Amino acid sequence: MQLWPMDEPAEIRRSHDSRTVAKGPLVIMAHGLLAIADDARDGYRICSAIGELDAEQAEEALRRWTVPRYHAA
Repeated sequence: MQLWPMDEPAEIRRSHDSRTVAKGPLVIMAHGLLAIADDARDGYRICSAIGELDAEQAEEALRRWTVPRYHAA
């Protein structure tokens, strides 16, 4: 998985109708997506100009931003 820029503009969208429910920096949207109840997370995704993340990918991105060993090349 690539290391996404934390400040990338992003949106949380509902999967079934692509309706935007939140906008902001990717790091904030990742926390927001993971704040949604586990059984409802599959109904949302994060979208940005560089791609899309589901909840599992958002969790991995947060881990990479916070755990030093991920920053080593």
